[in-house]
Amino acid sequence: MTRDRSHAIVLGASMAGLLAARVLSDHYGRVTIVERDALPADPATRKGVPQGSHAHGLLASGYRVLDAYFPGMMDELEAAGAPRADVVGDCLWFQYGGYKLRHHSSLGGMAVSRPALEAAVRARVRALDRVSVLDGHAVERPVCEGGRVGGVVVTDVRSRDMRTLAADLVVDATGRGSQSPKWLEQWGFGRPATETVRVDVGYATRILERRPGDLKGALCAIIASTPPAGSRYAAALAAEGDRWVVTLAGMLGDCPPTDEDGWLEWARSLPTTDVYELARTRPALGPIASYRFPANQRRRYERMKRFPAGYLVTGDAVCSFNPIYGQGMSTAAMEARALDECLAEGGDGLARRYFGRAAKIADIPWLIATGEDLRYPEVEGRRPPWTALVNRYLERVHRVATFDADVCRRFFDVANLLAPPASLLAPGTARRVLLARPPQPAGTGGLTVSVEGAS
Repeated sequence: MTRDRSHAIVLGASMAGLLAARVLSDHYGRVTIVERDALPADPATRKGVPQGSHAHGLLASGYRVLDAYFPGMMDELEAAGAPRADVVGDCLWFQYGGYKLRHHSSLGGMAVSRPALEAAVRARVRALDRVSVLDGHAVERPVCEGGRVGGVVVTDVRSRDMRTLAADLVVDATGRGSQSPKWLEQWGFGRPATETVRVDVGYATRILERRPGDLKGALCAIIASTPPAGSRYAAALAAEGDRWVVTLAGMLGDCPPTDEDGWLEWARSLPTTDVYELARTRPALGPIASYRFPANQRRRYERMKRFPAGYLVTGDAVCSFNPIYGQGMSTAAMEARALDECLAEGGDGLARRYFGRAAKIADIPWLIATGEDLRYPEVEGRRPPWTALVNRYLERVHRVATFDADVCRRFFDVANLLAPPASLLAPGTARRVLLARPPQPAGTGGLTVSVEGAS
């Protein structure tokens, strides 16, 4: 262990923070996670994760990273009642007026609640010899002297005692409310440029009893209205304990109500009745929880001319996306892997190398999320002149994906952050998209096929 890799501190026990700590434990003698919340031992929604009680998607890309860093954890979750799932074959995807073709895609996933997944990751990270968790402590500020961050001032939220923790590296994983832009400016480095695309999303979620045969035997259903005419969405995700996590979501202030009758009526307004019938016929296991999300937000740390040594930012603190698209956890996981790779290459220019790779990781989910959001005329943002043409092509991709397994798989490779959006324009795929004709009758959500050689 080199002298300048004795101690790393992670600010925040978010999924991004936990993953960063896991990676840092391979490169630093000690790793300390500082978290304001008192962290529960069992799965539970906590104050610092207000979106935790709502539906969360772990994309295939994120699943692969977690499975690699925490071997056997997915088996443990499955044994605890969280079913493994094929992201395509075990899910009903209703988008742009039709169901994607259900087929066995080999894109693995896990149907699990956010609190259960976070608790499992937290338990694995806590068990690492080099990692300690300092919960119940608020971060006052990092300490920066001579262009280098060398520690963090923290306060015990119970006793109000304040102290300074020395560190060779500090990683900010405190989420979209991160104070890093303010701190950087105070230290004389300036603020990162920030991009926002306002969407004003509202969630309303209820937990329902899950029974065999629900949703045509699927483990999730994603229902999306077609923009710009419709701005309502729903997700029903299976979870441990024979439960459904059913989230209704609306954009542009069209938020689902939180009273039972209004919530159910709102579900009935969706373009297909799958989620409504589930909500109407299955017993509720708790009250309706709500959540608001104002805007996509991206901080361009990679464009800063100067940045302090010994300091990094990750997860939603760098880039947070419209949660409807389920990209946050998987993006954080891939950023953690990028951090691992950068540390393995050495310490020189760490911030420059890490932020450059993190920016490339964020490019795809940012393009997907904001591209969909900008289909609504009410959403403000720059629309390139070719936007209308690309949108028409993508609408055809959605239609062809209802009956062509190859195009469907290529679409989900992009949606799961395993391939760039430009891959949908590859000659072979474009030919299938432009020349395809639907069979008679067209495929539906109930049709399942097996595809050989899909990749």
